[in-house]
Amino acid sequence: MSRRGEEDEGRAEVKITGFGDLDGDRPDEMLFELDDWSEAGRRLLGERLTLLGAPHTWEGATLVVSETDEAWVERVLDQVEDELSVSLDPDVEQVGYDLAGWDDVNRSVLVEALEDEAIAFAMEGDELFVHEIDEQRVDELVNVIVEPEGEPSAGGEARTEVMGELFVGADRLVHEPGDSEGRRTIADGAQVAATAGPPYGMDRAWWEDIGVRCTALVATLHAVPVDEDLVVEQATGLRDALRPFV
Repeated sequence: MSRRGEEDEGRAEVKITGFGDLDGDRPDEMLFELDDWSEAGRRLLGERLTLLGAPHTWEGATLVVSETDEAWVERVLDQVEDELSVSLDPDVEQVGYDLAGWDDVNRSVLVEALEDEAIAFAMEGDELFVHEIDEQRVDELVNVIVEPEGEPSAGGEARTEVMGELFVGADRLVHEPGDSEGRRTIADGAQVAATAGPPYGMDRAWWEDIGVRCTALVATLHAVPVDEDLVVEQATGLRDALRPFV
């Protein structure tokens, strides 16, 4: 704002905004009493709400949000509570496991097993940390993965390594439909998928789909003449289905 000059014409209008809440139209608020949450838990919740752009304020341990955001904030609360339920308590004794020699497949299988068992854990580089009270159960899970009981058989579990082998075999066929090593790998994998249950920690429906894909690919490979375009298409689908776990 400045003093009006001689060349200025007419009167200017000055409007001040941003005081809408003073007229009594302030939206209704929802209060979430979080006294039973730890300070770290409330801090994590606040960071998550800020990251998601959810307007909120704190009154001590009470979270205050607009009534219009209630459903949204409740979902965030549930997600954070789930995360905290499997987080390590820094005040509880912990034990560590060195996973330096583990491949990505076995690590994923172990993590999924821990989540299924609702066992709190944390990963720091190649080290896995769990509460000391869970050590015996974690030892059992680790032993199942690192010391599988023999080869797959009907009614038993497939080795976790078979997923990596199938992935490599499918990838070879994507690049070269006539690759003999890829053909053998897929044929062996199809037999495993047909006679054994899913590798430890893997979903049965997903494993059955892998078996169907393998069987279809084997049938295409044995057709005369071989439809190489179909081989590439089916091998790509199999490889992509396995990719998240390899």
